[in-house]
Amino acid sequence: MMRGPARVTLAHNGENRLSAHFNKDMTVEQAFKTHAGARRVFAKFHLGGCSHCAISETETIEMVSEGYGIPLPMLMDELESLYAAGGLDVGDNVRLPDEIRSKIPQLANVPEVGNVTSVEAGAYTVEFGDVRLQGLAEDFIKVETAAAGA
Repeated sequence: MMRGPARVTLAHNGENRLSAHFNKDMTVEQAFKTHAGARRVFAKFHLGGCSHCAISETETIEMVSEGYGIPLPMLMDELESLYAAGGLDVGDNVRLPDEIRSKIPQLANVPEVGNVTSVEAGAYTVEFGDVRLQGLAEDFIKVETAAAGA
């Protein structure tokens, strides 16, 4: 049973370091619950997207590392970087990147600026008028309050 947020992982130089959110014994399912962006990290390494690179949510991060030849420190650093990237706060005003808005026709008529209404495990809920979208911080662009009123 995990007791605290700090876990020891192997660093690039072979020394131990603290990892604040993930550890090598955590299952893939636990990683997904720890941060919504974990799925994108595994996908970055081409894991979980198709039948020949499918990963089991019951495998540990270390098992995935060993089974697919991804250096454990690299995988751990990528997962931990989800928290280093910063994020948004409830109440922040955001807009959708033009490349997202232009690719999804249903978004053409939603208001330009939305409001972050909640955050859970790195997933943000943003309301654009009557439309509610969910995504990671990187899926939205924070706008200054003055720009939101314009």
